[in-house]
Amino acid sequence: MNAYQLLYSVTVEHMYFAGKICKSLKFVPTPATSRLLNRTDLLLRIIDNRFSVFFASEQLDILRLCAEDDLIFTFKVFSHDENFSYYTQPDIQPGHTILYFDNQKLNQDQAGRFLLHAEPQVSSGDFVDLESDLIRDDLDPKDRHIQPYFIIKIILRKDTPLLTLSRENVQLREFYIAFASNHSFWKYYLMDSLSGRSLYISDLDDTIEFEDAGNIVFPGNRSARMLQSTRAIPMYEQPAQRLQLKEVFDSRDRVLIKRLPNASIMQISTEPVKGKMENISEIYIH
Repeated sequence: MNAYQLLYSVTVEHMYFAGKICKSLKFVPTPATSRLLNRTDLLLRIIDNRFSVFFASEQLDILRLCAEDDLIFTFKVFSHDENFSYYTQPDIQPGHTILYFDNQKLNQDQAGRFLLHAEPQVSSGDFVDLESDLIRDDLDPKDRHIQPYFIIKIILRKDTPLLTLSRENVQLREFYIAFASNHSFWKYYLMDSLSGRSLYISDLDDTIEFEDAGNIVFPGNRSARMLQSTRAIPMYEQPAQRLQLKEVFDSRDRVLIKRLPNASIMQISTEPVKGKMENISEIYIH
């Protein structure tokens, strides 16, 4: 039986998820990459947010020979989650640009891991034009209609230390992409009879403040008072905020709701905040 060892791996982390593991990603090798994997007897393994490529020890000479003209592995990455672009920074909007990552200029994070982007987390500087020489030949006509969220390219040259049987410095073979989660202002609508009471929101962790954002009348003559966070809050799949709704009553405060519902990715809108368009998470309290 052939003995296989890791050639390289790419792990995509996302701060929105517990454990930073985004399970909705779909790594799709380009046809040229699929042919390369088959021709060189390489094994591709995909588990959740990571894909790994392994080589057989006896195939090393063939790999080195192929690397004379460079070994280029390209993966288009999609997501099964239609909300991926909502909770991801930087803002991902299909159009004339796309996020692109390769291993030609590696950056190390504080833990010494090798990142495929220049900043500690993915930034707007990682976008390239769809007509860029870096990716133009990697996109099919159908990708113009259902565009990948990003493209990963791993290029191995003949002098790369990865084309050895050494099992030391495994860290050199492990690449990372780190996404930050998006942010939103939380806006609570205190509906109907609650709108006229002396209510405010208290944070048990004392990190978030809310301010009065005025009143609004919905269709059907339903009134609501709006309380909005004074800063944007990171989005998480399972928010950990501990907010209470309190009322000023007879010169003292009493708790009306011990645990307010947290923001959901399903109720996001955009509106101007201090002259800038921002994400707004809307929560309705009846």
